[in-house]
Amino acid sequence: MIRTLTFACLFIGLTSLCFSNVSVKYETVEAKGWGASEQDAINAAIVEALGRVNGKNISASNQLKSLSQSINSNGQSSHMTHNEMQQAYAEATNGMVASYEVLDVQPTDGGQYQALVRAEILKVEVNLNDNRKRIGIVPFRLAGADFWVNDRRIDKPQVNRILSQSFVSQLVQTRKFTVLDREYMSEIVGEKNRVLSGTNASMEDIARLGVEVSADYLIVGSLENVNFSTQTVHSKLTGSSSEVGEGNFEVSYRIIDIATQQIKFADFARLQISRDDIAQIDQSSRLENVDSAMCEIAAERITQKIMGAIYPMLITKVRGNSVYLNQGGDLLSAGDVFEVFEYGERQIDPYTKESLGREEFYIGTIEVRRVNPKSAQANIIEQEVEFAEVFAPKTLVCRALVESGAEQGKDWRKSSTQVQGNGGVKLPFD
Repeated sequence: MIRTLTFACLFIGLTSLCFSNVSVKYETVEAKGWGASEQDAINAAIVEALGRVNGKNISASNQLKSLSQSINSNGQSSHMTHNEMQQAYAEATNGMVASYEVLDVQPTDGGQYQALVRAEILKVEVNLNDNRKRIGIVPFRLAGADFWVNDRRIDKPQVNRILSQSFVSQLVQTRKFTVLDREYMSEIVGEKNRVLSGTNASMEDIARLGVEVSADYLIVGSLENVNFSTQTVHSKLTGSSSEVGEGNFEVSYRIIDIATQQIKFADFARLQISRDDIAQIDQSSRLENVDSAMCEIAAERITQKIMGAIYPMLITKVRGNSVYLNQGGDLLSAGDVFEVFEYGERQIDPYTKESLGREEFYIGTIEVRRVNPKSAQANIIEQEVEFAEVFAPKTLVCRALVESGAEQGKDWRKSSTQVQGNGGVKLPFD
């Protein structure tokens, strides 16, 4: 008995697309399935074929089981046309099957049925950069209190949107993460449905549309307080007047491992933002976009802290009095100063046996001279040890210069991170 069916189906989920890095190919497999009825056995065989190519799919198994129950109870299989069966399977399956043949169905000694199916399965491959962690940003929760800028109540949802967009921009600039969209899901789903509703969509196009890329990490948080006030200061000495301003931006955030639900990194950021900081972002003479500028500044500072914990900046080359860094873009500016530390031995917690990171020995200070999109060049302005003598790949880490107490504890420091093979680091939680 041979039955042939052609159909394609679509995965829809709350994850992000990656069209240009998706490829599909066909694989033909034979699989067996067992069930209480012929239809159950056929469905079990199809699920097994799908699993061999694209991995086990519990949802597909459950949906096909429900379809079998419906067909068995109504006895409608023999009355359904080829197209109707095709539509029924397409709606019930969370896999991708180009075609299948039921080669054989036989009753077993145990009162069940065994089905043998040859299926042509669309194998979907997502070609992502395995060295980059995939991260998504969920719009932050908002505190109940109002936010104020110069006695003006500001639009809290708008501030939250700008903050999320600024975070996305900053994380993309790091080139260390694959950043997934979480803000425009309705637009993405709408565009997918528009393509699928057309008559020219090929099976390969449908398969690519169905691919969803899940996040390794999710950034969540709560925006607690945003305020800024400006005052006019009069000088008795000169008789002139000038404006000074200062604001606070308070946000709590976490980085959560999706697979384990562990909190990998958490912080409550209390940021002080001056009028001079705002003026560097807002070029208008009257600082008309203070709230937007504060969001950009906050996103930049928080991203720098996240990068310092997960992907600290490393020296990639030493040449004379210059060093080359593995970060660039908007994260660095000419004139930025960093302390340089040499990694030492790994430290292990005697109780939990977890990694505490590595010792860090201070060896000098550098100043950024030139910033490129992906890298930067800096000058050595102080060195207690010759950089060239101790340099090796992934051994010299750069930390933002500590303004207060910088001279204390320069001999060595313990780091909460450790370098991994891909250039990132392993947090103590990993």
